[in-house]
Amino acid sequence: MATYEDVINLALRRSFFYPASEVYNGPSGFYNYGPYGASVKRKVVELWRKLLVQKEGFFEINGAIAMPEEVFKASGHMTNFNDPVTKCKKCGVFHRADHLLKEKTGEDYKEAMNNEVLTEALRKHKVACPKCKGELSDVSKLNMMVKVEVGVTPKNIFLRPETCQTIFTDFSRMIKTMRLKLPQGISQVGKSFRNEISPRQTILRTVEFDQMETEVFFDSQKIDEVENWQDVENYKVCVQLVGKDKVEQISCNDLHKKKIVSGKLIAYYLARTQQLYEAYGFKKENIRFRQLDDEERAFYAKEGWDFEVKTSIGWLELIANNYRTDYDLGNHAKGSKQDMQYVYPDGKKVLPHVWEISIGVDRTLYAVLENSLTTLNDKVVLGLPTSLAPLHAAIFPLVSNKEEITKKAKEVQKTIEYFDVFYDDSGSIGKRYARMDEVGVPYCITIDHQSVEDNTVTIRDRDTTEQKRVNLKDLQKIMHELIFVGKKFSEV
Repeated sequence: MATYEDVINLALRRSFFYPASEVYNGPSGFYNYGPYGASVKRKVVELWRKLLVQKEGFFEINGAIAMPEEVFKASGHMTNFNDPVTKCKKCGVFHRADHLLKEKTGEDYKEAMNNEVLTEALRKHKVACPKCKGELSDVSKLNMMVKVEVGVTPKNIFLRPETCQTIFTDFSRMIKTMRLKLPQGISQVGKSFRNEISPRQTILRTVEFDQMETEVFFDSQKIDEVENWQDVENYKVCVQLVGKDKVEQISCNDLHKKKIVSGKLIAYYLARTQQLYEAYGFKKENIRFRQLDDEERAFYAKEGWDFEVKTSIGWLELIANNYRTDYDLGNHAKGSKQDMQYVYPDGKKVLPHVWEISIGVDRTLYAVLENSLTTLNDKVVLGLPTSLAPLHAAIFPLVSNKEEITKKAKEVQKTIEYFDVFYDDSGSIGKRYARMDEVGVPYCITIDHQSVEDNTVTIRDRDTTEQKRVNLKDLQKIMHELIFVGKKFSEV
């Protein structure tokens, strides 16, 4: 099994991701993505868009990242979006109190605990500043909003801490212009910003991060009316219930009948979300929806499930799934003095409730990399699902000093130019295979002397190292079947 250190080592060696502005020793909590990382990240988003957004008929918007203070007063972020911090009295560095306690004790201290409880715990366990061993102050709350200056406007402007607020503030416009009918999901993918006091573990906890967010608006009186319920009713969702030590696989039918969830709509979207992550390559035994208790749930949530995957550093949260009721639309209606109600054709008005699926893109990328990283014959192989591979194939002329071979290789490249391909004629063929295996490229196509004679090429499979010789005229069709149809290499 790959470790966190293995993933970071690969990420830095192959520039999947690395610290931003590193030549200037830039601020913590910001990361850049190189060519391979940017490609995999983009394909993580593309698969989400295909299997969740488009499949479920959600609207997708693209909202501004800077919003006025009034938005966040209405949403509650100006008063409730806080982290528990403590300051070293000696060196002046701020730390997250809950993080320090967890590192010291191994116990799961929650950020929602009140300041007095966390302060008492710091004293009890004799926690000191990890940088200079100085004494720590009492715990206080620090707001995580990131404020920005825009032009000469006197308005207070903040970078959004989550992508969902744009969706809520756009809801009334969607009703008027998009012929919206309940239930309706509205999605977007983009940047969010949180003033993390102690960014940690590279892309797992940063100041700037990407989210894939969906808010499903529905009539709370019709929570059990789900159009495609039959598609998931017998599908088993991996859940860990409050007070239980083990993960159980429970069908959507039973989640509903046993009142584990508030209604069919929620069970349905838990299933669809899990199916997306199975497509990302995760096995059921390594995933769970962990039910949140009253203390853990966000202040606006009636029901909450954290979707987590098992990694070398423990269970890692990738998705916040929350039943937000009508909290958001109700508060934005009051704050903006705009009507956020949905009106049925018969004139009945309802303020919709919301089911939220808030996915961390960067965390998902990390988990995908760790889940896919392995060794084969003592060589590093990134066994990404084909749909997430940074390139579909690499093209190798067996030797680069033979004009007829390089000419044929360029012809092959042109034949499959609509795929993501990479041309490489540097180094031995073994080293070229190893380089592509390490970054997750599923297929390598080699052109040799025989290719010039009979118009055939050799395709090599990353995961098995098996090779097959095929006719060049069939290559585009074979690539399509391997990449987009899901045909197995053994069936070529």
